[in-house]
Amino acid sequence: MAVSTTVQVTLPAIGESVNEGTVLEWLKAEGESVEAGETLVEISTDKIDAEIPSPASGTLLKIHVAAGETVEIGALLAEIQAGEAAPSNGAPPEAAADDGPAEIIDIVAPTAGESVSEGTLLEWLVKPGDNVDEGQTIVEFSTDKVDIELPAPASGKITELLAASGDTIAVGQLIARMELGAGAVAKPAGDDEPASSNGSASTEAVPDGVRASPVAARVAAAEGVELDSVSGSGAGGRVTKADVLAASSGGNGAAPTAPSAGVTELRGGAATLARYMDQSLSIPTATSIRTIPVTQMEGRRTELKAAGHKVSFTHLIAWAIARTAADQMPVMAHHFLEQDGKPMRADDGAVNLGIAVDVEKKDGSRTLIVPVITNAGAIDFVAFKAAFDQLIEKARTNKLAADDLVGANMTLTNPGGIGTGASVPRLMPGQGTIVATGSIGYPVGLENVGAAIGAEKVMTITSTYDHRVIQGAESGRF
Repeated sequence: MAVSTTVQVTLPAIGESVNEGTVLEWLKAEGESVEAGETLVEISTDKIDAEIPSPASGTLLKIHVAAGETVEIGALLAEIQAGEAAPSNGAPPEAAADDGPAEIIDIVAPTAGESVSEGTLLEWLVKPGDNVDEGQTIVEFSTDKVDIELPAPASGKITELLAASGDTIAVGQLIARMELGAGAVAKPAGDDEPASSNGSASTEAVPDGVRASPVAARVAAAEGVELDSVSGSGAGGRVTKADVLAASSGGNGAAPTAPSAGVTELRGGAATLARYMDQSLSIPTATSIRTIPVTQMEGRRTELKAAGHKVSFTHLIAWAIARTAADQMPVMAHHFLEQDGKPMRADDGAVNLGIAVDVEKKDGSRTLIVPVITNAGAIDFVAFKAAFDQLIEKARTNKLAADDLVGANMTLTNPGGIGTGASVPRLMPGQGTIVATGSIGYPVGLENVGAAIGAEKVMTITSTYDHRVIQGAESGRF
């Protein structure tokens, strides 16, 4: 059976210190046939020149980067229609014999945005020999911005895994190979059949309920360590080789220090958040606090809902922040910079509004991520709400790219959604202001009689700002 599927050609990692490359020359044109391994394009970096081979036989469908353009590692260079290369006898693809050698394509670590150059391989969901469908998730990565699920680029069979759980992977690095063919939904590689980095399945048994890397399983068997007695320090509590050696009393030499019970390493977004919190300690902040009636806002929301619009208080507050800062108080989006040892005020010329989102991860832990609505004060409410809703949905379905999380100069956080009355959050580097909204309700003491006596519902709102570039009078006016 002839195979027809699109395979992406990306700029691979070409050394640890190389982050980008320039296309020198395409050796094939769109529409031409290519063979697997045949050089497609020549790339120049600040270290070396490299030839990029075709990952599959077929037809060069589209070139995405022209000669002379410079792109980052992992960027999409071209697309190949695999399996449709014209045969040597000139017959059309449909008539070509389909009993030739199978097509093998490379699977590389994906790009996760301009600011991400590497990530950690968390877990393979398949093993060599598994059949997969195009688009099926085969491996999970964690970067310092987001977690990523990498789908199979085509339907076929996984033939080789070239990286293991816990490995640090550069964008564009070759991590696996697969054979093109008619795929079937794969049986995920369970913890009792972990895949090893050399492509062979581990034969060491892993107890039910225990997550362990392939290397850890083999070391545990060699050292006589019961895996279910080892506390895992890897992602999601996964037991690593170091954990096994630490628990082993028969290992040669000094074993690594065992992690304390209940102590796990912060990784991915959680580690990034911890680092940002440390950085926030360097910012001298002050906070304005006001308790305001919400009658007008509640009335407007009721009107919009009656007209069929699904609008929340957070939509309206975020919109008010963006428009007020853009139209009347641009200073609230200014932020501090230090250049050549001198203090500077940075004005981005736009309000890039971050929306803090509390997200539950697959392992049940929670993390805070802040996707950004770029130039939020320059778009109308319909476009603003659409951008807001899209980012929240992407955050909750783990679809955010790293570029969705950078550039904020103001942030809104809403702890009032879980009942918090007021909050003074941390301000991140590169931002001027963070606004926190508290819960909406009748004033304390009037909860049970507020409606009867005509009291107004209120909300406490705080504006925490960088006091180096924003003054109290400005925050109060804002």
